[in-house]
Amino acid sequence: MQFNNFREPVEFIVNKLDKKKKTKINVVEDADNSNLKLPEYPVNIIRNSNNKVEKVVYSKGTSKEWSEELIRNAKGQVYRIKTIFPDGSSKTIEIFKNNNLVDYIDYV
Repeated sequence: MQFNNFREPVEFIVNKLDKKKKTKINVVEDADNSNLKLPEYPVNIIRNSNNKVEKVVYSKGTSKEWSEELIRNAKGQVYRIKTIFPDGSSKTIEIFKNNNLVDYIDYV
C-alpha cells in the first residue's frame, strides 16, 4: 500500500493562493507624485465631427485641471491615450490589441 504525501498538495495550494494575493496590476511609477491625487469631476467630454470622444478634460477651469487625449488609428480605434497633468507634464500609453481585444498596455 502506498502512502500519499499530504504536504505536497497542501503546500501547492497555499503557494498558489499566496502568489495570487501578491499579484497586483501596478501602473504607478512614483507613489509620491502629486499627480496621483487628481480630481475626477467635473468632466468635459470633447467629441469630433463623427461624434467620437477626442478629449476628456477633468476639473476644467481650476488649478488641478488635467486631460486625456484619445489618439485613434485609421480605423477610428483608440490606440494611444495621452494624459496631460496640471503641471504641464504628460505621459502617453499605447494599447496593444490581439483579435480586437486588449492584449497589454505600455508606456510610450
